[in-house]
Amino acid sequence: MSVFLFMLLVSILNPVVSHKSCDFPAVFNLGDSNSDTGGYASAFTPPTSPYGDTYFHMPARRFSDGRLIIDFIAEAFGLPFIDAYLDSVGTNFSRGINFATAASTIRLPISVIPNGGFSPFYLGLQYSQFEQFKVRSQMIRKQGGLLASLMPKEEYFSKALYTFDIGQNDLGEGFFSNLTIQEVNASIPDIINKFSANIK
Repeated sequence: MSVFLFMLLVSILNPVVSHKSCDFPAVFNLGDSNSDTGGYASAFTPPTSPYGDTYFHMPARRFSDGRLIIDFIAEAFGLPFIDAYLDSVGTNFSRGINFATAASTIRLPISVIPNGGFSPFYLGLQYSQFEQFKVRSQMIRKQGGLLASLMPKEEYFSKALYTFDIGQNDLGEGFFSNLTIQEVNASIPDIINKFSANIK
């Protein structure tokens, strides 16, 4: 899986090896803080300075002082930065949507924010949000009006780039729960199975 992601990034970020046929009308992302463009900020507490200072010159709802890999991917395809699904202010989902939230896990976490722990928006829930969005966005498009223009076209779902950037917090949860290295290692097959089930 990591070899595929590496090759995808190389072909996107290096125009010498990019193919003209590699063109996506939208990007749909699921993940954690590595690709969160505002989900955590909308649900919980926005990250403050120095986050965002280098590129955006203000807090940009990302856990980075600049752009994330998902931002570079969108730019490489001439797409705007994708808005967070949980963000209700000024969002435009016509060219993609981001379900990622910081502190997310693949599996349902034992303990969730605000009671310590991890994001309640684990991968299975993000996928459920995607399924709902796919149906509801097309209902809104059929109704017409201003909101219709903020939703992706139906054909974008079959032609879009789907990205997943998640998994490190599952390992972290094990270590924070005082599991041994052997116990954390033993949990990896289940983590991979849950990840694979969502991709399928």
